[in-house]
Amino acid sequence: MDRRTGHDEETWLLSYADLITNLLIFFVMLLSVSEISTAKMQEVRERLTGVQSPTSLKSIKAEIDLAIQNQKLEHLITTDLTDDGLKLSINSGLVFDSGAAEVLAASEQVLAGMLNILVPYAKQYHFAVEGHTDSRPITGGKYPSNWELSTARANAVRIRLEGVGVGQARVRVEGYADTRPLPAKELAGLSEDEVLARHRRVVVRVY
Repeated sequence: MDRRTGHDEETWLLSYADLITNLLIFFVMLLSVSEISTAKMQEVRERLTGVQSPTSLKSIKAEIDLAIQNQKLEHLITTDLTDDGLKLSINSGLVFDSGAAEVLAASEQVLAGMLNILVPYAKQYHFAVEGHTDSRPITGGKYPSNWELSTARANAVRIRLEGVGVGQARVRVEGYADTRPLPAKELAGLSEDEVLARHRRVVVRVY
């Protein structure tokens, strides 16, 4: 009579445990990848392949930086590539009057030229237009607080971004008032007025 030992009867548990462990690792990997930003994924891919895609955020940044340099617009627009995406920071003091959200006529052409660079990538990326203000409260005027002003300025740039050809479904507007101050290291050596001016900005984030 063939008898099975207790050890033989439990061997299937080892295979089952291995299967469960592998599935757990697989789902953890999927979760990790889902939380990695586009910029981070592109960086990893570039390191593995040694090739920089012409449509990567890094390549787009280089294209915009060259246009800024050629047109001598360093005082108006700066770029920064972060884990959140490529950020184009627009000096709102040169685009809007104080306390207003109407784009100055003198800045329309330059702003449109910068936004036009993003059009070829409109089907690959999404765009967030962020409005930011300094910490001084608004007293009087059209907007009751910095919240309304920051959102209105972001919306004005959003209209122009859609106007040059970026689809409405690819764009969103975010108003932050003075709740997202710049890092102290970026403001070192600046006067109080210069610090306030740096905080008054509209950011177009490509992600």
